[in-house]
Amino acid sequence: MQTKKHMLLALATVAMMVAAIPVRAQQPPASRPQAQPTVTQGELTRVDATAKTLAIRTAQGADMQFRYTDDTKIIGADKGVAGLATMAGSQVRVSHTKQGDDNVASQIEVLPQEKK
Repeated sequence: MQTKKHMLLALATVAMMVAAIPVRAQQPPASRPQAQPTVTQGELTRVDATAKTLAIRTAQGADMQFRYTDDTKIIGADKGVAGLATMAGSQVRVSHTKQGDDNVASQIEVLPQEKK
């Protein structure tokens, strides 16, 4: 009789453990903290609307390429990316994060031209 109780208790424990596995698997993974954006400033050299990329040349002479998305906020350019594409030579400030090998722009700001 005592053996049957131990056996039933062991089976009930195993059943509860097995039932908990699918519940644990359905829980979403812990979210990773979002990376803080990096800000890079330079001269706009190219916008490729088809590839959704833009390139700038920094004051140090480095050429950098960024990918933008439909969620990228564009400040200081009429008509968004279409307006930005006509502004080669303008100074821009790009807020971006690294996603894999890409610099993904979250915000592109066209800076006011300096008065001469």
